[in-house]
Amino acid sequence: MKRTAGFTLLEVLVVIAVIALLLGILVPVIADVQSSTRCVQGQTNLRTMSFAARNWAMEHDGQFPPALLIGTDADSTSGDVRCWDWWTRTDNATFLEPGLLWTYTSHPDRVLQCPAYDGTGNWSGPAHPTGYNYNVTFVAAMTPMQGEPGLGSWDLLLDKPALIGADGESGGTDIAIAQCRRAGQVALFGEGGYRNGANKFMRSPLHELELAYAGGQAFRHRGATNVACIDGSVHRRRQAWQGELHDQLPDAVTAFLDHPNNGFLSNDDSAYDPR
Repeated sequence: MKRTAGFTLLEVLVVIAVIALLLGILVPVIADVQSSTRCVQGQTNLRTMSFAARNWAMEHDGQFPPALLIGTDADSTSGDVRCWDWWTRTDNATFLEPGLLWTYTSHPDRVLQCPAYDGTGNWSGPAHPTGYNYNVTFVAAMTPMQGEPGLGSWDLLLDKPALIGADGESGGTDIAIAQCRRAGQVALFGEGGYRNGANKFMRSPLHELELAYAGGQAFRHRGATNVACIDGSVHRRRQAWQGELHDQLPDAVTAFLDHPNNGFLSNDDSAYDPR
C-alpha cells in the first residue's frame, strides 16, 4: 500500500512552538501600538480644546470660557446646566448640546471623548463623550450648582479662594490670558480622573480640599497623562503627585484620588497657577 505524505508529530509540535513564540513577540508590540495611538489621539483632542478656548478668549476680552454656568444669562433657575464641555438640563434627561467651549468653533463630536477612557462622565443628562477636565482652581470661572431667583448665571460667578490676596482681598472669579506669564508651563485642560471615574473640573491639591481630591488627573497611558497648557502646547507627564498636604488630611478625603492611578500634576500650585 502506498503511504500518504504528511507531517510527523515532531514537525507539528515545532510549528506550534514557532507560532506561540511569534505571538509572544507580536502581542506586546500590537498593545504598544494601540496605546501609542490612543495617546496621540488624546493629545490631538487636547490641542483642539485649547484652540477652542483661545477662540473664546479672543471674543471676550481675553477671558477664558467659564467652566460652569447654572441657568441662562437671564434666569439662573431655568434648569439649564451649561458646562464648558456639554450643556444639559435638569428637567430634560435627553437634552444635550455642545457646551460653552464650542461657541466659536465646530461641534465637538468625539473630540471630548478620551480614547483611553471608556467609563461614564459622572454627570447628569444622556451619555456623552467625556474623560477630560478644565483648570478651575485658577483659570476658569464657575457658578454654584444652585441658581437664585431674579439673577442670571453671570451674576453668580464665585470668587476663587486661590486668587485671594495676602490682605484677604478678592482676586476675582478667573484669570485672563494677559495675566498668564507661565502659559507654557501651566495646565488648561487634561485627562480627568478620580476614584469614581472621570471628572470635568481640574483642581490644585492646595485649595478647596473637600473637592480637590476628586479633581485629579488620570494616568491612563501606561503611567502617563496628557496635558494641554495655556499656550496651546501639549505635554506628557509621568509623575502622579499626591499633594503636599496629603499626609495631613483624613483618608476620607484623600481616598477620592485613588493614587497612583490618578494624581496631581504637581505637589503644589506650580502646575496650575499661570501668574
